[in-house]
Amino acid sequence: MSATYPGALIRPAQPDDAARVARLLALRGITVEEALEQAPRMIAALPVLLLASLPLGPAADDPQARVEDAEAPASADIGIGDDASAPVALSGAFLLPGDLEEGRPERWMVSGLIVDPAARRRGIGRALLAAVASAVQEVAPGEDLFSVVETANHASVATHLAAGFETAAHVDGYAGLVFDDALLMRLPGAADH
Repeated sequence: MSATYPGALIRPAQPDDAARVARLLALRGITVEEALEQAPRMIAALPVLLLASLPLGPAADDPQARVEDAEAPASADIGIGDDASAPVALSGAFLLPGDLEEGRPERWMVSGLIVDPAARRRGIGRALLAAVASAVQEVAPGEDLFSVVETANHASVATHLAAGFETAAHVDGYAGLVFDDALLMRLPGAADH
């Protein structure tokens, strides 16, 4: 399954994408070694894990529109090379088990959204979130999709809102994770549209 969204070519991550996934994980500030260790486990474990690339074509020839590996230093360490179609964004979803003590029902959660800084402001994050939501609907029709986004990350909050998410609650912790200040955001399932 591969899909084209405005501004992005989106496809599921495969086992041979481990280095590509690791390059994007390294953008979160973990070491290359940690990223290379986490990537195969992430690909194997997440029911939805998608990669987004910038489309090839006229925009690929525009130096302002291309993502150069030099702008993402981790790529050289991981061995991506100068693949112009290398993924520039990563996101996925998983089913978070419910917790009776917290009163939290089972929920589909966005596993995170990583967009290479050189590829931002092109709608690729919004397109990737839309593709993740679509993939979740294929697996679990009618289910809502949730995401925890730190309020200080204005770009991510705006991207989620643009993708149709709405604020469900302010949270300082969720499912055992602690945040300074975050939003629990909800994208209504197909039954709510």
